[in-house]
Amino acid sequence: MPVKPSSSEEEYFARQEAERRRKLAEERQAMLLAEERERERALHFMKCPKCGMQLEEIAFGEVHVDKCFSCEGIWLDKGEIDAIQGREAGFMGRLLNVFRQ
Repeated sequence: MPVKPSSSEEEYFARQEAERRRKLAEERQAMLLAEERERERALHFMKCPKCGMQLEEIAFGEVHVDKCFSCEGIWLDKGEIDAIQGREAGFMGRLLNVFRQ
């Protein structure tokens, strides 16, 4: 004759199963978010944030900046403004100071 599990055992296993399912759901959600971020990055990579056209890298001294030839916007990656400011004195240096933290 099979032994019937006690209600505390049933509760324990039910909690374990619920926890396992919760963790699986969280992992699935994290994976979906990572995939969505990657899709968004691929969609917007080297696209102008203003008009959406393709950006092209151009040399500004030793720094390569991204330029949109459609709307004439110029976009800087992290650290590029500091590199430009380190090289430029006068008006350009003062202008770039406005954007520094």
